[in-house]
Amino acid sequence: MNKITLCICFCLCVVVGKTCFAQSDIELKYERKSDNSVDFTYSKKVYGTYYLLIKFDDLTNAMQTSYGSHVSGRTGRFFTLKPKNPANGIGFSYTYIYQRGKVKPKVKDDMVYMLPFKPATKVKVRKAEYMGLTFGNGSPDDFNAFVFNVEKEEPVVAARKGLVVQVEDKHIADTTRKYSFVSSTNRVLIEHKDGTLAEYSGFKSGTINVKEGDMVNPMDPIGIVGRFDSNKNCRLTLMVYYLKTKKLFDSKKEENKHNQYGYVNPIFCYKGGKSLLLPNNYYSSDCNDELITQEFSRREKKKYVSKL
Repeated sequence: MNKITLCICFCLCVVVGKTCFAQSDIELKYERKSDNSVDFTYSKKVYGTYYLLIKFDDLTNAMQTSYGSHVSGRTGRFFTLKPKNPANGIGFSYTYIYQRGKVKPKVKDDMVYMLPFKPATKVKVRKAEYMGLTFGNGSPDDFNAFVFNVEKEEPVVAARKGLVVQVEDKHIADTTRKYSFVSSTNRVLIEHKDGTLAEYSGFKSGTINVKEGDMVNPMDPIGIVGRFDSNKNCRLTLMVYYLKTKKLFDSKKEENKHNQYGYVNPIFCYKGGKSLLLPNNYYSSDCNDELITQEFSRREKKKYVSKL
């Protein structure tokens, strides 16, 4: 007799910006086949790539105790659990967990980002502080994020081609007080071709003009940067990061949460050159056709050139 199968879904919440996923974002189902194998399929309500990991307990007549893989489509086959003895069924219970991102993607060192503002916009750059330090939760080994200060509300554009995978636009800034940090900000999360993620945060309420599932190219408008506090300054925070561990059950432990993601220090293009950005310096945004099309397919480049 086969054991009753128990499915317990754990969801991992991560403080990267304010990323948190509901338990129903990804669901696993299984079907017992005539050869006594068990097919697992997934359905996903959210956009983008996730790493999905299943762990089996009380396993009988099967060898594989866990399995992990990236899932990107809305539905699909996850994997098949096969019996050691095909004449008998498999007994099991299972737990699964998932996290946004592609594990250890191949990040190109020569990838050039544009400053996330229209050409000729003057910005002051500083490095953002990891807020876990403030709250006593440790710090990632390689944390890196930029704060772009501009004098007025400016259009924000995509710094790199990608898929919009998450949009949050429900916060209204309190400009009557002065802050050093605000946890509730409007933001857009974009997944790049290589699996890295770019989080843009600090939009004025109601100005985000992209939606989840949209593809954006460099220079495509995303929204308007908003005023941060009573100082009247406007600031946009941008960080590029990637999932760096497959050990999701270990990484949900408090002591490991801050090191689930690795961070990228990109090369940026600006008026007069391209390089890593130096904090407390002023830059003027710039753009060119080569930068815009660097990740285009041949067909996309042809279409772009035809519009020039």
